Amino acid sequence: MKFDEIEARVRFYETDEWGMVWHGYYVGWFEMGRIELARKFNLLPKQFKELGYVAPVINLNIDYKQVTKSDEEIIIRTHFEEPKKAALKFKYEVVRKEDGELLSKGETTQVILTTEGKLVYLFPDELKERLMGMARYCK
Repeated sequence: MKFDEIEARVRFYETDEWGMVWHGYYVGWFEMGRIELARKFNLLPKQFKELGYVAPVINLNIDYKQVTKSDEEIIIRTHFEEPKKAALKFKYEVVRKEDGELLSKGETTQVILTTEGKLVYLFPDELKERLMGMARYCK
């Protein structure tokens, strides 16, 4: 399983009163990774919408493994699973750059809807080609 990686630095405002990253910021980091991976395959939200579709997140899971602190450099790893149905499943890991320690891991599931809100059960050809390219990249 291959992950796409981006780097970031924990910003002061992402920490709580105890100096640890507030749990909600991990969701934003996952989204950063997902967007950067999607960008490589012309699958940004704007591009989905231009094709007549949206892909809302319907499920999110996060496991917190270690404390993350202000100014630490992190690597956000994102993996896209080959779809078995008209849904998108991403897996994530956040690791400390300095030592590779796993800080958190998680996954999201998105469904495909038309811009009118109708559920899509089979990927339209114009999306399927791009999605399969992203899945091959992450194998």
